Amino acid sequence: MSQESSESRLMEAGARAREAESRGDDARAGEEWRQYRLIEDASRDPDELLAKGIALSVQAAKLASAR
Repeated sequence: MSQESSESRLMEAGARAREAESRGDDARAGEEWRQYRLIEDASRDPDELLAKGIALSVQAAKLASAR
């Protein structure tokens, strides 16, 4: 995906999320912000994303074992 395409998609997703927020449509706004983050993550370094996923998994395991 080109940088320009990614930036354009980010701007569009952000605009849709803000529009949904302004209408009070929290469910739709949440969906649009999740889409925004997915687009943003697609342009990140895969190793960085993997490290983040591992860190989140470790944290989840610790929280689950604390019950």
